[in-house]
Amino acid sequence: MFFPKRYFPKFMGGNRRLLSFYCSLFAVVATGFLVMHPAANAFALMTLVAPALYFLYKELNMVKCPRVYRLGLRCMAVCLLAMFCWIIDRMFCNAWLSIDFPYLHGVWHILIFIASYTALVLGAYFNVSEERPEQRPQLKYWPRNDFELGIPYIAIKHPRKKDKNLTI
Repeated sequence: MFFPKRYFPKFMGGNRRLLSFYCSLFAVVATGFLVMHPAANAFALMTLVAPALYFLYKELNMVKCPRVYRLGLRCMAVCLLAMFCWIIDRMFCNAWLSIDFPYLHGVWHILIFIASYTALVLGAYFNVSEERPEQRPQLKYWPRNDFELGIPYIAIKHPRKKDKNLTI
């Protein structure tokens, strides 16, 4: 739902609730179809990764903060690595099982979780930057802000409060 309003289809007119409705409707119909054809599930989910990476790439080209840019590059790299693990696991599943190494599917889940979480943090950053620029979002890391391989989060400076940060 962090889809930038400038990419909304014309018929939505920037209405985020309408986007939510259509996304929910699509999810229900797709889920129903994929319950009837479970083999298509993995491929349907993978087709959503390409547009997400494209929009992330476009947003990264407009960002001015080097920390956000580096996090975006890491997010794309982890996502591509996850996809590579998934494809290799699907193509050579029997080979991996014959040498007692059935772990690539688990690696896929871990990597795609990291990429998804990072994409959500970046989406929140882009959303606040575009729709509420006066709040000046800041990318931070937990437990130490100077170490960029921690857990990323967004701190938002409230325009009326000088000392307090809101975090997402």
